[in-house]
Amino acid sequence: MAAPFQRCACRIVFRSRISREQRDARSLSSSGIAGNKSETAPTEEKGSEEVPLVIPRKKKWDKLAVLKALSTTVKRDPTSVDYNFIDDPYLIPRTTMQYKWFSLAKESGQKAAEFFINKNPQFFQQEFAEPSIEAFLPKTSTFLIEEPCEEALQERLSRKALKAATDMYFQIVDGGGTVSQDMTADLLDLLCFHGSRDPGQEASLLSPEEQEEDAEPSRRRSNVKGRMRRANEPAVRRWRDGDDADRLFNSLAEPSARNYCSLIKGLAKYEAADQAFRTYNDMQQKGLRADVSTYNALIYSVKEVRDRYEERWDLIQQLLNQLRLEQIRPDLQTFNATLRSLRFCGLTGRRSCLDVLREMVHLGIEPSLASYTHILSIFNPSNTPPSDILYQIMDEIERKEFTIQDQDDNRFFVDAMNMCLRMNDVELAYRLHKLQETGENWRLLGDSYARSVYYGKFLNLICQMEGGEEMWKWYKNLVPSVYYPNVPAILNILRALEVSNMHHKVTDLWEDIRSLQHFNKQELVEGVLEFMAREKQAPEVQQLFMPVVQNIKDNIEFYYKAAAPARRATLSWSSTSLSNLLILYLRAGELKKASEMLPLFKEHTKTPRAEAMEEYLAVCVEAKDKVKAKAGLSVAVHCGLPKIVEYAENLKSSMTEIEQSEIDAILKEEISVGAEEMKTNQ
Repeated sequence: MAAPFQRCACRIVFRSRISREQRDARSLSSSGIAGNKSETAPTEEKGSEEVPLVIPRKKKWDKLAVLKALSTTVKRDPTSVDYNFIDDPYLIPRTTMQYKWFSLAKESGQKAAEFFINKNPQFFQQEFAEPSIEAFLPKTSTFLIEEPCEEALQERLSRKALKAATDMYFQIVDGGGTVSQDMTADLLDLLCFHGSRDPGQEASLLSPEEQEEDAEPSRRRSNVKGRMRRANEPAVRRWRDGDDADRLFNSLAEPSARNYCSLIKGLAKYEAADQAFRTYNDMQQKGLRADVSTYNALIYSVKEVRDRYEERWDLIQQLLNQLRLEQIRPDLQTFNATLRSLRFCGLTGRRSCLDVLREMVHLGIEPSLASYTHILSIFNPSNTPPSDILYQIMDEIERKEFTIQDQDDNRFFVDAMNMCLRMNDVELAYRLHKLQETGENWRLLGDSYARSVYYGKFLNLICQMEGGEEMWKWYKNLVPSVYYPNVPAILNILRALEVSNMHHKVTDLWEDIRSLQHFNKQELVEGVLEFMAREKQAPEVQQLFMPVVQNIKDNIEFYYKAAAPARRATLSWSSTSLSNLLILYLRAGELKKASEMLPLFKEHTKTPRAEAMEEYLAVCVEAKDKVKAKAGLSVAVHCGLPKIVEYAENLKSSMTEIEQSEIDAILKEEISVGAEEMKTNQ
């Protein structure tokens, strides 16, 4: 059923391309700049009238035009980190979280300085800026006008001091004074937009009572409908009944349409959807008309007040029909809010999406990236096979530049790359990445977490579908300039290198692992050792492994020797890591270092792999080092490995009778010790 819907949707959404090209051609021909008409026209005689010179209109350049032109000449350096961190090497990020922390470090310092300046303005009276910048001046808590009057209210509004402005308003009204409707509406607008809080008020600077009030809604978050808030998403404040916005609205004798609209948008923004619709019904009963932004907020909140899919779509249709009756032209946000709500309407939303797209094209409204994001989500639920809608979307938006027009615009690239990964289509991923690099579309990638998800999925897809050389090219292009891979991503890179037989790249990869501070991750360390030890490589490649092997061994020994508080990581010896180190030392011709690994098996009660001990004993026989061979046999007997008798017979074949008797003694001694240990354990 999804295929006819998708084809119809694409015809509706993308039909406007031809009409736009025709309109552009007509406008060019009418303006006289299309074609080479002036060159092919016959020349006029000398006596004809001269064509007057038309001076073109002066072009108004942006103040930042020169800087923007210069910025286009600078490209990202794939061998270095982001330019934000170049000035301070100590603050170079190594993980996604560090990227976020260090990116905000300078801004946090500026906020801390601003807090101290505003807390003690008497110490910062001298002005150094010429001309004076009002935004940088200390924000004093005192005002020039203290008497209750409209001028005092205006002064507080200009400073965005909402608490003081609300108190001044009620002082004026309680004293028998009046406030103009426009100023009252301005105050209510600010209160509803900021949730009855001062704009600069931070949670960490609130009083204990206010912090308790803010913490209560977050505890109720798990009881509301919908998913839980993700760690990277900002906490959403809730509307508090009886706050300053409610007090001001209830004090109005006859609220105007603007007052109702402000309150409805504030209620919808702070997750009081039920109260927002009740306020809208009261507004309709009084014969007042809402504006388009109010309807957008209501459509956006439909899923919070209706549970059934059909009921949600019916309510959306009622709001859209009311827009038509009131002759209010919908805008881009109207259709984006509708498409977003249809994402939560199941199959009903998929069928109704076509009508919304048809109306959007009829009104000549160009979709934004948020529109395509919602279309992707509607036609590609997470529990169904992916559809081919993304191919048709890319055909429409390829090579275009976009600007931010909706709060969901920065979700498109992440959702589209996830769709490419689900379809295992690396060519489509390349097209999407090229679109992301067109113009300034990279600004719509989102925050550091979204960028990490985007590049992680992109590199993961390349690891699965491309060869090692192509994968390594993209890896060096993305790391560490824009992407900081985590442990699963590096393990995927190791698998891609192993499939392409590019084991020599492990030294470069290990250097990146150390710089990213992943060298103390047990899973990754064992993965690197397994990568190097799984198959025997050429002698020169085995020698390339040695710096990595030695560094890993030193790191693990360091964590065993360090004091307990310093052992923040969980690096420890395992049977796999010890066996792989033994094999790697043997293949590199380091028999002495390999023999030093044997006591660690007994010390940490680990059992070596049978193939590791076989290779060790074979190297000892080949080197005719009987002392190390006996030590290896002793470890094999102690750990209870199978084929012990076979190991012993292989050693006896290259020894004298006296040495063979020593082998038998080792076998008897270790077997007797093992029997005594079993009795003790029983």
